[in-house]
Amino acid sequence: MRRALLISALVAAVLAVLALRVNFSEDIVDFLPQNKEYTESMEVFSKLNEAGTIVVIFQGGCADSICSAIDSFSERYPQARSSVDFEKVAERLDFVYNHIPYFLTEKDYERLERILNKDSIGVIVAADAEALTHSGGEYLAPVIEKDPLRLVSPERALSSKYSESKSAFTQYEGYILTSDGTMGFAFIDTDSGALESRSNALLIDSINAAVDAVASLHPDVSIRLAGAPVVAVGNAKCIKKDSTTAIALSLLLITALLLYAFPKVKDIALIVISVGFGWLCGMAALSVAFESVSLIVMGIGSVLIGIAVNYPLHVLVHKRYTASVKQTMDEIAKPLVIGNITTVAAFASLIAIDSPALRQLGVFSSTMLIGTILFCVFALPKFISAEPVRTRDIPLPHFGGKALKIAGVATAVLTIAALFVPYVTSSPLFDSNISNINYLTPQQRADFAYFESLSALSDEPAYLVSGARAELTARVERWNAFWKGRDAEAIDSLLTSAAIFSGFNPDAFTSFTELISNTYTGEDLTDTVTLAALWPGRFDTAAFNSIIATSISDNFDFIGIVCSAVVFIFLCICFRSIVSGVVAFAPMAVSWVVIIAVMQLAGVQFNIVSVILAAFIFGQGDDYTIFIVEGLLYERRTGKQMLPQYRQSIVLSALIMLISMGVLSISCHPAMHSLGVVTLIGMVTVVVMAIIIPPALFSIGGKIKFINKRL
Repeated sequence: MRRALLISALVAAVLAVLALRVNFSEDIVDFLPQNKEYTESMEVFSKLNEAGTIVVIFQGGCADSICSAIDSFSERYPQARSSVDFEKVAERLDFVYNHIPYFLTEKDYERLERILNKDSIGVIVAADAEALTHSGGEYLAPVIEKDPLRLVSPERALSSKYSESKSAFTQYEGYILTSDGTMGFAFIDTDSGALESRSNALLIDSINAAVDAVASLHPDVSIRLAGAPVVAVGNAKCIKKDSTTAIALSLLLITALLLYAFPKVKDIALIVISVGFGWLCGMAALSVAFESVSLIVMGIGSVLIGIAVNYPLHVLVHKRYTASVKQTMDEIAKPLVIGNITTVAAFASLIAIDSPALRQLGVFSSTMLIGTILFCVFALPKFISAEPVRTRDIPLPHFGGKALKIAGVATAVLTIAALFVPYVTSSPLFDSNISNINYLTPQQRADFAYFESLSALSDEPAYLVSGARAELTARVERWNAFWKGRDAEAIDSLLTSAAIFSGFNPDAFTSFTELISNTYTGEDLTDTVTLAALWPGRFDTAAFNSIIATSISDNFDFIGIVCSAVVFIFLCICFRSIVSGVVAFAPMAVSWVVIIAVMQLAGVQFNIVSVILAAFIFGQGDDYTIFIVEGLLYERRTGKQMLPQYRQSIVLSALIMLISMGVLSISCHPAMHSLGVVTLIGMVTVVVMAIIIPPALFSIGGKIKFINKRL
């Protein structure tokens, strides 16, 4: 025992040193895919719509008091800008009109077909002259000079956030205010980008210090921060808090349950040490394999505790029914190792997915469970005393005979009904909107919706440049074909006449004539990301979400297929019987059908985070069914009862699982909350099916000669 204790302590010390080297990442985007198409799209997304800009919102009082508060804030935070950046506007305009074919849609050409005549051109130029006399006219002047016929609408050329063409914003004495004068804005650009939550947290703290000082001087004006960096920092704080709470509460409740089941503190200590050793193995593997680790992976650790605790739990519960530690290990080692192999294989499938956090989870869960089973098989027996382990039974109703038949029939009916649910409900199985897995306060959600509505003011279709090179080429060809059949000199003559009539100089629109006279080759655009970065006014969120949805679906299918194949093959090999393998696999297959049906009926969806539960459900479900099938086979071979003690350990394990997963459902962060809800649905289903289906199939198979011989 001393030798085992010394070796275990030395190994644990080495693992602890490695575990201390782990650095944590706080970004939810770690769960997003990292393939080429996604990476390019994410780069576009981080640059579009000022994604790296913090918006300081001043609201309340009158326009003058808002402007005064903005001045006070600018004095305390000089990096803020509170007016239109005309240098950026000029840069954006030049880029747009130098690449104008890429920005026009079929609707634009239909409009041009209608207006290229004397009457329409005269009306439009007169409207241009009228617009210049209004507030903000100097802002529209460069647009009108380059584009008097509005080939590209002002909000598309200048970004709808600063355009007053839809009465959204206006300039008031050089400040940017909403048209009703109730809100004013200042903008702070971040050097680290929208998603670098650690560096942005320091920046936001410094901004909030200035906000607090200004708020005391202007009590009638409320000040708050908005923007992607603010959301990212809020997510990081929420994830950290929820992860800590989940693990602490999980450990507390599991300890309480173990104190009930195991009166001797030594037995509980052995369980904790076994799981702790596995945890150190997982953390050490992460420190070696990755530079940083997502905190959500650590939050999911509360769920993994529920899996790992199965191994020492089964050993100690089974020791109650045997005369020696050797007999215990002889009887329990096989189902333990089989269950561990299939569970590890299921989680290891995550390593092949192109998401950093899912790969991290695959490495962590696999090595944690391997470390736990190695400790339970080689070290734990050295610390267990020879006398029987004292445990308290979980009260269970008798489950057999008529009750088993009724449950079997009910399960069959439920499964058949579940198969038809996807055809009768319109509820989608996946939620591909990444904004739904971000934590937002009610005020942030309102601000987000507000700015989303403003960015959608343009009637033009949103345009995603990433992955659209073929579309860009087609737009160049459309431009050249449209102007090839038209007389640029005749259009120039009409514009000159209209310009003189409306008070412009005769050569005011010469640059426009040159613009439509150009023939584009398309060779001037080599990087679509650059195009998006310099034209941050539009972004097709639906198209971006489509990329995410496709990745989720592919990952989901991959996990499901790999887990199913690996688990089924291992079951057949370990039981040395295809029939026994089918019996052990059936509860998981049926569970999956029922889980999907329940989720769709309840309106619960998978997302980029909860998709990992495919591996989790297969990994944990097969443990339960393996023990049930092993117990049934043992009873057939020996005539001695084995199921009662297996059921005790399974139910105790299931309760621990429900605790460890249930704590996630009370999380504030949507991603972690979804993990809790989906896993509760999944594991309740898996436990029920594991208890019902194998005994029912054994009962049926025992009456069929062909099957009975092969069980």
